[in-house]
Amino acid sequence: MSERSVIIIVLAVVLDLAITFSILALVFRKRGLFQLFSAGLDKVRALSAEAQELVGNYVRANYSGNPDDLPALIEQLLVQLDQKARERGITLERPMLKVILAQTLRAVDGVPMNDVQAALRKVA
Repeated sequence: MSERSVIIIVLAVVLDLAITFSILALVFRKRGLFQLFSAGLDKVRALSAEAQELVGNYVRANYSGNPDDLPALIEQLLVQLDQKARERGITLERPMLKVILAQTLRAVDGVPMNDVQAALRKVA
């Protein structure tokens, strides 16, 4: 192999790595995964623990079991979670708040996950 061929291969590998990194960064940013690390995992875990109680109490008090009511309920819970996050000094975008809320709602009895996922798609 000539020196020129090696240089071309190295440049192709570097270009490939740059493109791969750019795509991964875009996907992570879109899904809010960068926020998880920048906000600090300990703070996010504490918020998730607090969300368990908040969401459980709110759902028991305000959810009738009608799936049509879930989008409004989820909207209110997202607002409350955002407020709790800001009180803890965490700034999270909507997609990350939705992830935390969806995980929390899994633990709440009487709320089918299919209904939750459909309602989350309806909420902006």
